[in-house]
Amino acid sequence: MNFQDEMKQIFLRVAAGEVEPEEWEAWWNSNRLRLEESLNRGDQGRMMPALWDANYYWMAKTQSGVAYYFHAQGRPVKISSYYEEKMQEEEMRERQKAMEGYHRNTASARQRWEVYLEEHPASPVIFDWKSLMGTPARQEPAKDFPYKHARTTEQWKECGEELKLRLKENLQAKIAPVAKAYGMKKAGPKTFVREKNGLVSRIQFIGYFRGGGYEAVICYLCPIYAIQYGILGLPGHICQGENFQRMQKDWGVIQYGMEAVDAAMVERINRKFDDILIFLADGVLPEWQRIHSLEAYFARERQDYLKVTETGPKNPKTGRPMWDLGTGEKKDPWRADDYLLGVWDLLNAREAEGYARLEKCVKHNTDYMKEHLKEFPDACNDPRDAMAVMYRNAQLFLETKEVPETEKRRDKLQETYEEVCRFMRYYHGLAKKTERD
Repeated sequence: MNFQDEMKQIFLRVAAGEVEPEEWEAWWNSNRLRLEESLNRGDQGRMMPALWDANYYWMAKTQSGVAYYFHAQGRPVKISSYYEEKMQEEEMRERQKAMEGYHRNTASARQRWEVYLEEHPASPVIFDWKSLMGTPARQEPAKDFPYKHARTTEQWKECGEELKLRLKENLQAKIAPVAKAYGMKKAGPKTFVREKNGLVSRIQFIGYFRGGGYEAVICYLCPIYAIQYGILGLPGHICQGENFQRMQKDWGVIQYGMEAVDAAMVERINRKFDDILIFLADGVLPEWQRIHSLEAYFARERQDYLKVTETGPKNPKTGRPMWDLGTGEKKDPWRADDYLLGVWDLLNAREAEGYARLEKCVKHNTDYMKEHLKEFPDACNDPRDAMAVMYRNAQLFLETKEVPETEKRRDKLQETYEEVCRFMRYYHGLAKKTERD
């Protein structure tokens, strides 16, 4: 057998998934000079890229290069999925190994937080959320569509209405029951909220602005007096980890209303809501439940744990962190942390620290807010304008500094806190519309 026949035979074996990475590397290296004579530089680069390593990720690249080679010759070949499947298994093992290292590195801070929780226990919620997965109970049969992609206004309308029906079915059958189990109430057709011990938790599905499905789901836990921006609320592996990434993948299936919502699409929508349910019920909600008070929310042990979990381990495929919630050297653009922590300092009689933080917050935002309020005079009463609301709250708390007597100042502070919380219940969706001066 001459070299050309030998080369094509091994190429065909690669296409069929019959050559292991080490065998391919050894064969290529032992025939490098003859391969340079037989293949053009493009084929060489596609079959053996410069960074090639003996694993299934690179073997899948080689297989793709082989397929291109035969296609260019007018002899397309059938490709085995072997390397792709092995690559996914390999990547899963590497990701698991990386996550194990991450948990080892954060174990010390996590243990201190766990000790704190043992000393300040919260009642766990026992709820069989896994029984909600799958096809929603009493789901209507899927419709038959004479088209796949919507082309006309009438088709877009039909697809949009059917998509919204399937979203509503899943929201009511999967998300609403688990939210209710954790004490949350409806604050709208797509929003769930809870107030407990000075903390508010909120889950909100954001409608897609072009009239489709859901653009995103927003989850936050914070003190009632605060806005949803600022220091982290959950460890990185919960809010940005595997469950989050699985939930985000193929999100478009519940976002756009431009395809026929047939039986196959309905099944994809059901599976996507299973991913959302897992993200909430297997991570977010149980973690929120453990943070049962303002003291637990601001506990040093918790803040230390959140800090070390900001950056995830390196993704073995890309070499970049799996998530990175840190701001690096950048300052908080709204000074929301100064507001959040400043009020907490005041509530705990740390007046020097508290007023200093609030002064930073107000000073930083003053110039912008002066111009903003000229254009939107009622912005401080608008839940859609978080920055204006926070700025007004910070002003109110800072004004208590002018009260000279300690007892009267603390009374004024408590009065301000109650007034701010009264308005913020409206802001977070816990109460009906509330006005303030």
